[in-house]
Amino acid sequence: MVMASSKVRTRGQVTLPREILKGLRAKEGEELTWFQIADGVVMLSKTSTRRERIAENLLTSLVVEVGKSAEKKGIRQEEDLDTIVASLRKRSFGARHG
Repeated sequence: MVMASSKVRTRGQVTLPREILKGLRAKEGEELTWFQIADGVVMLSKTSTRRERIAENLLTSLVVEVGKSAEKKGIRQEEDLDTIVASLRKRSFGARHG
């Protein structure tokens, strides 16, 4: 996962960092789609990318990052991670379905 930052300009314009553009493999004039996936979290994709592919890439990135974070916290047993994932699923389901 590549992370970079940029500033919002006066008229709401944002310049995408070079490393993000490189990862998108976007060409000049190509349309990009922004997704607000959570409060304060936005994802960017080429408009031509299928939604299924976007979801697959997002899930893969999340799993990798969760694994890294778990290891930093000393969680190395798969059963411990399964418990955390189950808890997150329950919270996520509750947030979506009240």
